Amino acid sequence: MKTRKGWILLSVSLLVAATTLMGCTSNSSQTPKTSVEAPENAPQKETAEAKRTGEITVALEAEATSLDPWNSTDSNTLHILSTMFEGLLTLDEDGEVIPVLATDYKLSDDATSLTFHLRKAVLFHDGTPFDAQVVKNNLDYVRNKEHGMARASFFGFIKEITVVDPYTVTVTANEPDSAMVAYMAHPSASFKSQKELQKKLDDPNYSLDRNPVGTGPYQFHEWKNGQYVKVTAFSDYWDKGKTAKLASIQFKPVTEASTRVNMLKAGEVDIVTSLPTLDARNMGSDPSLDVYSGPSLNMLYVGMNTKLDKYKDKRVRQAMNYAMNKEQLISQVADGFGTAADSPLSPLVKGYAKQQSYAYDVDKAKELLKEAGYPNGFTATLWTRNSTEFVAIAENLKIQLQNVGIKVEVQAYESGTLFEKLDAGEGTDLYIGRWGTGTAEADWGLRPNFASDRVPPNYNNSGFYMNKQVDQLLDDALKATNSDAARQKYDEAQKVIMDEAPWIFLYVPDVVIAKQKTVSDVSVTLDTVRLNSAYKQ
Repeated sequence: MKTRKGWILLSVSLLVAATTLMGCTSNSSQTPKTSVEAPENAPQKETAEAKRTGEITVALEAEATSLDPWNSTDSNTLHILSTMFEGLLTLDEDGEVIPVLATDYKLSDDATSLTFHLRKAVLFHDGTPFDAQVVKNNLDYVRNKEHGMARASFFGFIKEITVVDPYTVTVTANEPDSAMVAYMAHPSASFKSQKELQKKLDDPNYSLDRNPVGTGPYQFHEWKNGQYVKVTAFSDYWDKGKTAKLASIQFKPVTEASTRVNMLKAGEVDIVTSLPTLDARNMGSDPSLDVYSGPSLNMLYVGMNTKLDKYKDKRVRQAMNYAMNKEQLISQVADGFGTAADSPLSPLVKGYAKQQSYAYDVDKAKELLKEAGYPNGFTATLWTRNSTEFVAIAENLKIQLQNVGIKVEVQAYESGTLFEKLDAGEGTDLYIGRWGTGTAEADWGLRPNFASDRVPPNYNNSGFYMNKQVDQLLDDALKATNSDAARQKYDEAQKVIMDEAPWIFLYVPDVVIAKQKTVSDVSVTLDTVRLNSAYKQ
């Protein structure tokens, strides 16, 4: 895409991609790919647009939490990380796995091992080489729980990493794992310089969060707290046909939604990654701007601490779901840019299965609360992020729950602080979550949130939900090498989870972003704004 029309075409292609993903979910005859090849550093012609000129500024909804892909769990930070870090694999806009730092990969017939052939002549931003030993050292470090990485559990499926030769490496799983390929395509499965890793090993106080060194087309320049993160073009990027076209990109945290909009209109920023939905409608006719909206992999929900007495009875949890008018919430808070949840998963996730959702029924909610011993409701504390959108959701929930006697106090926190509190697992009552299934498949959508071995501290099942049946279904699905059998287990797991109601299932929000027309070749892949090919006219 070389013209300003590219953004419009992109919007169409992403909607087609969404349809493709949903088609994969329902096509029982489709089997996962086990081997893919890509050309080794395929030469491409330089274009006039490839000259590195100018800088663009991107307005994010919150401050970055960490610039370490192993220690970052929020989708907001991914917009930054995607410019600097790469993995062996990634997902394209259709949710299909494609090689990046690997030239090809092969999953064994029994789904217990995954072998990669690596690209040669790839350099990290500090000039050190990428090879099989670096892959092994990275994966050994991140999965070692003693190092305290937030993503350690993500790599828990790995039994060992074997260096076959300098550019061949095999990842072996603890047991058959049909989701292994998708896990290795997740953004957290990115690689950092061995030199940088050694600094951390030599000095435990050294911050990998603040010193990102990857292989991407942009390299870290500066992080000024509360002001911006800046990345600059990396002149030795391995793919000469896809080198950075911009001199730099600046990411600014702007938590106030109206401020982000005003900055875009005034030309102070070039891209807004989380555009308020009401403004999306109003700005669609602005000739200087492009606006895109489309379905996402995210799920908005309210988690609840099931260890607390008031949430132990599933009738209480079900009542809170019946008390929620999701359509009204989507209309008033998201201006219609969303779809009511009928599963713990977005419909774009492979393995999604539509379930019986909770209809809005206040009388039913009150009846269930009475049966559970709470005829007059109870009090609760609701944690949320301090961004405009999340606070608006929280206030809407507060009003709706009050209608059935549940009196809610809203407490808003900076996103990093909220994640720390949830990870610690202390004092949690109700909390608003937004989970993005970055692998685009069911295991990563369900296991981190509902498996018994993923409760805090340091894990994502912040509601302490434990159900042996769900655990077994998830494990059986993962071990299934037949895609139909795996899909059936995930379907059953979703059915149990919906009935058990450890969440108030809210809605799947649309991705809504906007940019100046002077910025071209911006793409959105599975909810993340990709800027590696962007340039400014």
